[in-house]
Amino acid sequence: MNIAITSLNSAVERLLAVEANRPGSVHRLTRSETLAGGKGVNVARVLAQLAAGGHGTSTPVPAPRLLDFSGGPTGRLFEDLLGAEGLDSALVPTAGGTRVCEVLVDLSDPAGATVYNASGPQVTEPELDALESTFGHVLENSDALVCTGSIPPGVPSDQYARWITQARDRGVLSVLDAHGEVLARGAAALPDVVKVNREELLSLGPGDPGARALEWLDSGIRCVIVTDGGGPARAYTAGVAYEVRAPEVPVRSAVGSGDAFCAGLVRSLLGAPEAGWAAHLRLAAACGASNAAGVTAGLTETHSPAALLSRVTVSESALRPARRSDTRTDGTRG
Repeated sequence: MNIAITSLNSAVERLLAVEANRPGSVHRLTRSETLAGGKGVNVARVLAQLAAGGHGTSTPVPAPRLLDFSGGPTGRLFEDLLGAEGLDSALVPTAGGTRVCEVLVDLSDPAGATVYNASGPQVTEPELDALESTFGHVLENSDALVCTGSIPPGVPSDQYARWITQARDRGVLSVLDAHGEVLARGAAALPDVVKVNREELLSLGPGDPGARALEWLDSGIRCVIVTDGGGPARAYTAGVAYEVRAPEVPVRSAVGSGDAFCAGLVRSLLGAPEAGWAAHLRLAAACGASNAAGVTAGLTETHSPAALLSRVTVSESALRPARRSDTRTDGTRG
């Protein structure tokens, strides 16, 4: 079995690090790497690292499998980069080339990395048909579905929503991390978990993010998690609200920390389903902090989740219950 990760706009990612970024100047790079990138790849990478052991999470869980597009010379490079990391994938060919994105890390201000994201290739109807067929095969062999990241031109905004509905019909755990219309329509399909950052939530329009989270909770979503950069994350479940404070680490790049949080959450939900939301959130926050301590997306050995876990603070407060009677607070299905 697998953890299906649908992330339809992954990229070849160029990581550039400089001692200090001075616009209009010539810089000498202190580090330069080419990696498979995108939110889904980041989630898969952390899940694979957790599965490999050494991070205090020895309970076995299914391996991640990435469902994505791949096209052109950059697509071939993307596939090679995935293979070099041992990341399993089911890739649908596209005529358009896989996008290339850049991440500029200013080591004098690592929390403020600059990210340049391309839009992605135009996807055609035959390519969408092939995607649907591939998704059906992947979902049949999956214990969880993670829908994350942006979508390229030509992919309908309800793509994740329809897949979440299929996952629910099969009893497969589903997690959504998106933005804009894709987030709104995906949340309306009632995934088990919505994990967003505050900026993504505000992209849906003015209003209190906490109130919108409660609306989603009342509609039937089991847990809504709102991360806020270096600030505490807030999670809402039936009857309980959580404030999650990650431990302080020497930040080298915050890029990918939200994805590492998502991976840790899924890892805990599948590996220890009866542990309860506080435990799930604790591992998620430890993974997010571990990611921030490295320049590239992924867990760091010097600040591993196992070492950080005891330093995560999770506090609870009462919350009015959601309306649905089958919602539990331990992450399992009712």
